[in-house]
Amino acid sequence: MRELEDLLQERLEQLEAGAPLEVCLAGLPEEAADLLTLSATLREVDYPTRDSELVAAQRARLLKLAAQQQEKPTASPPEARRSGTRLLPRWLQPLRAFSSVGALAFICAIIAVAVIGIAWWSSPDTQVASVPSPHPTSEARLAHPTSEAPVVQRPLPLPTVESTHHVLLPAISRPEIRDPQHATLREARGLVQVQTDAGAWSTVSTGHVVTAGQRIRTGRLSSVKLAFYDGSQARMGAETEVSVDELDTHRSDGSRVVALTQWHGETDHDVVPASAPGSHYKVRTPSATAEAKGTRFHVLVTADQLTRFNVDEGTIAATGMNATVTVVAGQSTTVESGHAPSEPVFCITGEGQVTQIGATWIIAGQTFLTHDGTVIVGNPQVGDWVFVEGRLLPDDTRIADWIVLLRRPAENRFTITGRVQAIEDAVWTVAGQSIVVDDETDIEDDTEIEIEDLVRVEGVILHDGTLLAEHILLVEEQPGLPFRFTGVVQEIAEETWTISGVAITVDEATTIDEGLAAGAVVRVQGWILDDGRWLARAIRRAEEEQCQFEFTGQVESIAPWVVAGIPFETDEWTAIEPGIDIGDQVRVKGRVLEDGTWLATEIEQLDQDEPVLQIVFVGTVDSIAPWVVSHIPLTVDDETVIEGEVVVGDLVKVTASILPDGTWLATRIEPINVDGGGLGCLYITAVVVGVSPEQLELLNWPPVDLEGVPVEGELTVGSVVMLLVCVDTDGSITIERIVVIYQPEPVVPAPPPGPPVPSPPHDDQNDKVTICHKPHSKNPHTITISRSALQAHLNQGDTIGPCK
Repeated sequence: MRELEDLLQERLEQLEAGAPLEVCLAGLPEEAADLLTLSATLREVDYPTRDSELVAAQRARLLKLAAQQQEKPTASPPEARRSGTRLLPRWLQPLRAFSSVGALAFICAIIAVAVIGIAWWSSPDTQVASVPSPHPTSEARLAHPTSEAPVVQRPLPLPTVESTHHVLLPAISRPEIRDPQHATLREARGLVQVQTDAGAWSTVSTGHVVTAGQRIRTGRLSSVKLAFYDGSQARMGAETEVSVDELDTHRSDGSRVVALTQWHGETDHDVVPASAPGSHYKVRTPSATAEAKGTRFHVLVTADQLTRFNVDEGTIAATGMNATVTVVAGQSTTVESGHAPSEPVFCITGEGQVTQIGATWIIAGQTFLTHDGTVIVGNPQVGDWVFVEGRLLPDDTRIADWIVLLRRPAENRFTITGRVQAIEDAVWTVAGQSIVVDDETDIEDDTEIEIEDLVRVEGVILHDGTLLAEHILLVEEQPGLPFRFTGVVQEIAEETWTISGVAITVDEATTIDEGLAAGAVVRVQGWILDDGRWLARAIRRAEEEQCQFEFTGQVESIAPWVVAGIPFETDEWTAIEPGIDIGDQVRVKGRVLEDGTWLATEIEQLDQDEPVLQIVFVGTVDSIAPWVVSHIPLTVDDETVIEGEVVVGDLVKVTASILPDGTWLATRIEPINVDGGGLGCLYITAVVVGVSPEQLELLNWPPVDLEGVPVEGELTVGSVVMLLVCVDTDGSITIERIVVIYQPEPVVPAPPPGPPVPSPPHDDQNDKVTICHKPHSKNPHTITISRSALQAHLNQGDTIGPCK
C-alpha cells in the first residue's frame, strides 16, 4: 500500500511540473489513475469571480458565526476522541494516499467545486434547460398556464444526510437584496447597462444592485431579471429600457411600493401578493399605467408609444386618458398614445405549421390577420413551424401580434459532403451532383473555395428533385471542430472577446469588421480547438435573418443539454437523433431567440468514420420497388439497413454514399416522426357563459363537448378558461384540455329552484344573456342583453346571472 501511495505522490509531482496527463497515467492502477485524472481536471477549474460587496458581507457573517462557535464548543465524535485522529468522510478517505501540500491542495479544490455545485443546486432561480423559453411547449403551458412565461423545471432537492462532520464554508449563492430600497439584477444575458448618476451608461452583470432613480436597458439578444425585496420580479427582454421610480416598503403598515416606467421594449412581471392597504406595484408607459397586486402580466411598448398589457394571472387595472379598464387573466388591452385603453379581449398563443402567409396567415389551421404592428421574426415561409401570439376579437376575428420562426420543415432537406468539381454562377458540382446556388445561398465568408476543396452543402430538395444550396461550408484542413453563431458583443480585449457569454479567442488571422463595439450584433465563425478554446476565423456584423447557431462538439450533459461547454435549450419539436449519450460527438443547430436564448432545432450524432462522399437527406417515399425518395432514385443492396416497416408516403431519413458513377447507394433508410401533433396547437382563453355536465358554453366560441376532456379547476359561469386546441392535418379540431385560470369574485349564485329554462338558439336574432347590471350611482338591477354585448358589460363590472 505504501508503494502505491509513493507512486501516486510521484505522479502528482510530475503533473504539477507540467508533464502531460497521459504520461503521468502510464502504469498506474485503475483506482490511482482515476484520482490522478480527477486532480488534473480540478486544476483546470475556473473559479467564479465574486462581487466584493458580497464577499465583505459574507466575511462579516462568517466571523460572527465563528465567534458563536468559540462560545459554544462542540464535542468531537467518540471515535475521533479515542483514536486521537480526525475522521474523514468516506468519499475523502482515498485522499489519505496524498501527502502534505499535494493532499491539501487537492482537498481545497474539491471543496471549492462542491461549494459551487451546492450553490447552483440551492439557488431558487437556477434554470435547468428544458424549453425555453420565451415560447413554452404544450406541457409547459399546461403545467403553468400562461401565454408568455415559460415553465422552468427545477432540480429535485438533494436528500438530507445526517453526519457528525461539519465544515463551515462561506456561501456562494444568488445575489442578495439588501433592503426594500434596493433591487438586484439576476440572470443577465447579453448586454445589460445601467445609467450612472452622471448620465453615462455602464455595462453590468448579474449581482449588480440598483436603486430608485436609475435606468436599466438591454441590447439585442439580451435580457435580465430585476428582483425586488418582497420576492416580486420583472424580467426585461431584448432592446428594453426601464427606469426605477419608486422602491420601498413602509415600516408603519408594511406596504410594498414598486413603481417602474417602461420606455420601450418588453417586460414580464411576477408580482407577489401584498395585503397591506397602501401597497402598489405600478408600471407606467408613455401612454398608460398598469397597477397590480399579486399578478403575472406582460407589457409591450412599441416605438410609436403603443402599449399592450397581457395578463397571465390575477388582474390589473390599466389606465390611460383618465379611463380605467380591468384586465383579467387571459385578456389583453391595447393603449395608443393619447387614447383610452381598448376594451379587453382574450388572448391566443400557440405553435403550428404555416400554410398561408401575407396579410392573412393560416397557422395551425387557424386564420390570423396581421397589422402594421405585427412583429414577424425569422422570415417564416409556408411549411415552417412558428410561434404565434395574438388576440381574439369579439367578432371572432383572430389578430396576430407576434409570429416567430421556430424551425424549418424537416422534409426535403439534404446535407452532402464531397469534393468541389465545378463552380459556375448558378450551379456548382459537388461529388458529381449538380447543386443550384442563388442570391440567398450562404457561402462561408472570406473563404476562397476552389476546385477539389472538400465542402459540406446544406439545402432543400425542390419538388422536381433539384438540390438548392442554403449553406456551403469548407470542411478541409480545419484546426478544430467548426462553429458559427450570432451573438451580442459584451467585452473586447486584445486576445479575447466575450460574445453572448462565450469567450472567443482572436489572433492575427481573425477577420474583424471595422467599428465593432459593445452592443454590436455579430456573426462569429471559427473552430473549437482541442484545448477547448473557441478560435474565431471571422467576426462580422450580422443581419436579422442570421440569428442562428451551429457547432460541433462532445456531449457533456443531456438534462440539461451542454455540448462543448455551451448550454442550450430544446423544445418538444427539436429533432434529436435517438441514442445520443454523454461523450458522443454531435452537431447542434438552432436559432438564437430575441432574448439571447439558444434554442436547438436539431441535434445530430456524428459518425467519426463516415465516408467522405456522403449525403444525408429527409424526404417522402415515392416508391419502394425501385426505391425513390423525394423524386430521387436510390440504389439498395444486401448491406442497406432499412429500419422498421417503411411504406409509400412515409417520411424517412436516408444516408447514402455517392458512387463513382454518380448514383446514390443507400446505406440506411429509417422512418422519422416529426413532433408537433398535426398542424399544431393553440391556447385560447374565453369566458364561461353556461355549463352543464355534458357541455360548456363559451363567449365567442362554439359549444364544447366535455366528454373525455380533462378539466383543471371548477367550471362556473363567469370563469375564465384556457383551452388547448389542437388541429390535425385534415383540419379537424380537438380540445385536449381545459384549465380554469381566473375565478371572479363573488361567485355568481345558482338560479332559484324550478324547472330548467331551455337555452335559446344561438343565432343573431335570438341570442340573449341575463346579467346583473351595476350602473354608477344607481342600484344594481337584472337585465337581458344580446350575447354580442356581454363582453362590454363585463368590462364595466357587470356580472353574469340575475342580481342577488
